[in-house]
Amino acid sequence: MGSEKEKKNQQLDIFEISNINNIAKIDNRVVTENFAKFSKGWGAFDLDWWTIAMSQPVGHDDQYIAIPTEKVKSIFLRNKHTHESLKDFVRRSNKSLSKFLDIKIDFEQEDKDKLAMITAHIFDASYIDTDYKTMLKINQTSRPVFNQFKSWTRFPVSTMASLHTAYSKRLFIYLKQWRTVGKVSFTLEEFRNNLDVPKSYKPGSIDQKIIMPALEDLAPYFYQLKLEKTYAKAKRGRKLSGYVFSFRPEPKEKKDVGLSKKIEDWFAIYSIVDNRYLSQEHKFRAVDRYRNVRLGSTKKYYSKHHPQTIFLDPTSKEDRKYTIATLNTLSITSLQAIAIAYEELLKKGKLKEWDFEDLYNIEKSLFCKQVSLMIETSNAKDPYKPSEKIHTIASRLISKIDIDKFEQSKIDMEIKIIIRKEFGSFVRVEDHRPPEVKAISKDE
Repeated sequence: MGSEKEKKNQQLDIFEISNINNIAKIDNRVVTENFAKFSKGWGAFDLDWWTIAMSQPVGHDDQYIAIPTEKVKSIFLRNKHTHESLKDFVRRSNKSLSKFLDIKIDFEQEDKDKLAMITAHIFDASYIDTDYKTMLKINQTSRPVFNQFKSWTRFPVSTMASLHTAYSKRLFIYLKQWRTVGKVSFTLEEFRNNLDVPKSYKPGSIDQKIIMPALEDLAPYFYQLKLEKTYAKAKRGRKLSGYVFSFRPEPKEKKDVGLSKKIEDWFAIYSIVDNRYLSQEHKFRAVDRYRNVRLGSTKKYYSKHHPQTIFLDPTSKEDRKYTIATLNTLSITSLQAIAIAYEELLKKGKLKEWDFEDLYNIEKSLFCKQVSLMIETSNAKDPYKPSEKIHTIASRLISKIDIDKFEQSKIDMEIKIIIRKEFGSFVRVEDHRPPEVKAISKDE
């Protein structure tokens, strides 16, 4: 008896892990062939725990997964205005971990001309305590789904945990599976099965209770996310046959983590406000969901305070998002990404008063950083040279100057002039620029 207890303690002592792997890489065999089947009836909390479990490195001779419970709790409850004691969290988590012991998967193994079909449970045992230790024992037959997969679905664990419904989380996984393609199609039957839709839900209920909340939830993470319905001929007219979700494909080399929180936040809001397929009402709600505030907060804030920016944030007390001091902490690559996105909105005529000031600060900071680096490395073996493939207002001005002879005040004025002239340049039919901007442009 004593030796068994000692052995258990030794196993637990092995896993003094302080951090969680924030990038999920899940075998596509599990996602495509098994996930919908074994996760029937799971709630949002179960799905978050499963993502955590499948994302952690396997240790101790490929037998165990160890997870620091405290880190999991902080991820799950981050920005959610609630409090839960550690004991209650452990009890609730144990119910989820227990469900994982019932997960059974089918997969194939090929060796030259031989084929083996295997069915096995993924986990044999689970353990969680209030000393912040969680452990899952892997079934040895199922080890290939953790360390021998050829293709996988990849996404940030923290993003998955931030989504509000089980339906959003399930759809997020399937969209991420095709993140570099930018298109996912479901028949109506597949959609019901994969998202675990109640049989009683008719198409109208699916739209109201599942699809629209999910589109609002996922808009920050899939640029230009769009839904199209497909129809088949019926005896009387036509009937719904499926759904097609599309979005801008992600580059294969895109990083899922590593950007600063401020940059991630900006791109999330940009993805919402620039979505052509969401109404203004749904954009307000999408911002609410992203900010984890009560639905209706952003619309109420916007109506009451009339903020002169499209980057709505009812939780912020600041008029400006980007000061020179803040921008100077960002890398040239981050500044270029923000500048390009801002300039696109500028040409579409979407920026407002505060946004013009932000763009000016962004371009000025980018100009100064690049010129400083050019001067600093001018005598180096490989001097810095701005990429010719990246086109920003700053890069255009840099290409026209002698870095040893230029006046910063004139550059600052030129940035302002270009911003004013290019506002709404994509809009050819009607000039939507504010009167004061049109007047200044004519004078110049």
